[in-house]
Amino acid sequence: PRILAFDIETDPNTDSLLAIACYGFTADGALLDRVIVVDRRDRKMPSQSIRVRSERDALELFCQWVRNFDADVITGWNVIDFDLTQLAKVAQRVRFDLQLGRERGRMQIRPPQGYFGSGHAVVPGRLVLDGIDLLRSSFVKMDDYSLDAVAQQVLGEGKTLGTKSADDQYPDKVAQILSTYETDLPSFNQYARTDARLALQILESLKLIDLAFARSALTGMPPDRVAASIASFDFLYLSALHKKRLAAPSVVSSRTSAGPQSGGAVFEPRVGIHPHVWVFDFKSLYPSIIRTFNIDPLAHAQSEQQEDCIATENGCRFSREPGVLPAMLDDLFPQRSQAKAAGDEIASQAIKILMNSFYGVLGAPSCRFYNPAIANAITGQGRHLLSWSKAWFESRGFQVLYGDTDSVFVASGLPEGQQAYELGQRLVTQFNADLTEYLSERYGVDSRLELEFEKLYTQLFLARVRGGSQGARKRYAGKLFGSNRIEFVGMEVVRRDWTELAKIIQRNLFERLFQGEEVASYLQDVIQQFRSGALDHLLIYHKGLRKPVSAYTSNVPPHVQAVKQSRSPPPRVVAYVITTAGPQLVDEVTAPLDREHYLEKQILPVATPVLEALGLAFNQVIGDDRQIALF
Repeated sequence: PRILAFDIETDPNTDSLLAIACYGFTADGALLDRVIVVDRRDRKMPSQSIRVRSERDALELFCQWVRNFDADVITGWNVIDFDLTQLAKVAQRVRFDLQLGRERGRMQIRPPQGYFGSGHAVVPGRLVLDGIDLLRSSFVKMDDYSLDAVAQQVLGEGKTLGTKSADDQYPDKVAQILSTYETDLPSFNQYARTDARLALQILESLKLIDLAFARSALTGMPPDRVAASIASFDFLYLSALHKKRLAAPSVVSSRTSAGPQSGGAVFEPRVGIHPHVWVFDFKSLYPSIIRTFNIDPLAHAQSEQQEDCIATENGCRFSREPGVLPAMLDDLFPQRSQAKAAGDEIASQAIKILMNSFYGVLGAPSCRFYNPAIANAITGQGRHLLSWSKAWFESRGFQVLYGDTDSVFVASGLPEGQQAYELGQRLVTQFNADLTEYLSERYGVDSRLELEFEKLYTQLFLARVRGGSQGARKRYAGKLFGSNRIEFVGMEVVRRDWTELAKIIQRNLFERLFQGEEVASYLQDVIQQFRSGALDHLLIYHKGLRKPVSAYTSNVPPHVQAVKQSRSPPPRVVAYVITTAGPQLVDEVTAPLDREHYLEKQILPVATPVLEALGLAFNQVIGDDRQIALF
């Protein structure tokens, strides 16, 4: 598809349109990289800028550019909820007929549903795909979904506006944009063009638009609706029912949840450091369970009149006649294998996302096929299989250290990494053979389940619950065999709501722990730098707003307190620090940082697990008896 990215700039109150920047490659390969600047003064325009005298003139020229470019896809960052929405407001105010489509017809914008929802825009003959929505619906995890943060992580380049001294003079970014527009048009021009360019380059780098089209081809949904998993499921399942000359139940719009849904099994972790630990993982567990046990809405309905059925652990029964959903997965599994073999990552990811959505829709009340018993049959079989796996390894003398939904962590008991790695590969072959036999004897089914030897940790640290003695679920760090890389799961280093300082300390402490290096002097040096103020730039918190600021009344968390003290519009992700006067936005700090808060709430929690593993105490290591009173 031919893609045009654009970005607008407005004054702080969004009352005036300042500029519209466009970026994209035309049908003949020419680059459109220009910005329309609304300027009523006779100032010299920088290169690639065009002056217009009014907002109406800007809209007219923008529509002309879109028509000449003839975009299949219009995109940008938050392009629906902000850029297009603001352009529609400007058009209404100046009484301009905003025509962006291939055919005449008014653009329609559906506002976001709920605080975390996203809007939807319809432009005749063109698709509008929002960069943030594409990123989220493709399950690409980011600490911060702002354009600047994502561009830094994906492209190694961020937004720029003026010099550092300008940043100091204008801590409010929106005010700085307006000031740059008034006094430094070249910098303003570069800033506006960069926003449009970064949005498109992120999507191209991650191949997110290609992925949206691949998912569209699979599900029958238009590319701007591929994230609608229930509608996608409906399209595929109803088509299959139609071929069988069967009718589906009607959608029940007012239905609520009919009962609790069970999750996957989790074994309590054995706290501590463990050498040479295998991690075995069921390949596509829930889709494979659906295929193996013929779990399907139609098969469930048919089982009421049949005696010889497949009974799952929660008592749900399914006919042995081939079901619709298992047949759909039987087609998708080899397609994904072929895509992976051909190196087609886009097709492989599209199929994976689709397959993994099937379990979730059956447990969603808004789905016409909603049935909690069927959804619980899937998770119930998963719990049973994980428990059976634990018993299988223990019967052969191995200790199971941890298990979670589709993974089992097993201590090899071997002193050498290569030896453990080779044994893990042999064990998984025997396991799958025994599992096939077990499922045939117990349920009379052919196994579609496959356990894979995922990795070997030369050292694995299983953490305890903070402030308790039990093991913490989904919280561990491990050093991979054949690599110096350390994987962190559920630890502070991979969580957005912890400061960068805490993450750096945690990573460095575990590196030293696994390498057998001394940690006390490192921690003492960090504390010294921290107290001197040299690490203040690493003390910023990032926390997302879960609802409108006005909705926080009785319990107001720190990031909301910071927003409420500010006159700037609330961002989705709040950057703030804790000062002696309380939480304050990073750009609006008026009081000294509260160092005791950071010591107690950030440094202590990440350092304690490693220190405890070495028999050390935090206050003794940092050499400050004043800290004893804190613990």
